[in-house]
Amino acid sequence: MTLKDRRIHLFLQLFFLLVGLYQFVELIGSLQSGQFSGNLFEFQYNDLPALTLGTSIIVGVASLVSSFSLWTRASWAYGFSLFTSGILFSYHLMNLSSAIHQNSYEIIPIVLVLVVILQSFPFLLRRSYRSM
Repeated sequence: MTLKDRRIHLFLQLFFLLVGLYQFVELIGSLQSGQFSGNLFEFQYNDLPALTLGTSIIVGVASLVSSFSLWTRASWAYGFSLFTSGILFSYHLMNLSSAIHQNSYEIIPIVLVLVVILQSFPFLLRRSYRSM
């Protein structure tokens, strides 16, 4: 591993850790604010709140597991990080439209996550192919 690859590896490790923590903080904040008031299985704003909560938990756990696997340098770390990047990309891309309509301040972290994920795809693809 070159010095540049080590820096990218460390950056991605910290990035996945921060995104995982951000997901859980955002989840706790939305639960405390009463955003999901009423029944979790009734449609609100063209969305099912139970699915939104479930996907938020899955994305947060996947990000934390990806960060831990990069930290331990497991053989499957880059493949799982690539999978987690895909999940994060689709999750944040889907939440971008609701953030535009409801709370425009949420756009900033969403766009930052999307840009970092798009920048990290070539590195993760290269490293996951080499580890096979």
